[in-house]
Amino acid sequence: MSDKEITIKLTKHAKFKITQRNIDLNDIKQVVLEPELTKPDKFDSSLIHFIRFIKGKFLRVIGRWESKKDLLVITAFYDRRLIRRNK
Repeated sequence: MSDKEITIKLTKHAKFKITQRNIDLNDIKQVVLEPELTKPDKFDSSLIHFIRFIKGKFLRVIGRWESKKDLLVITAFYDRRLIRRNK
C-alpha cells in the first residue's frame, strides 16, 4: 500500500496527543504503511496497533480502518514498554 492510496484521519484526541508528544504525522504514516508489528486491541476488536522502531524509539499508532483506504487514528505514542531486542 502506498502513501497515496490511504488517507489518515485523526480524532480530536489524536490531534491533541500527537501535538503534545511532538510526533510527526509523516512518522505516523510510515508506521501505518510499514509496521514491524501489528496487533489487535485487547478490548476493542475494531482497533489495530501498528508498531515500528523509528528515530530510536518504538512508535505505537492505534486506529481503525473506516474503509480500505481510510484509517482513523485514535492515538499515537512512543511505547517505553517495548525494548529493542537487537541492540
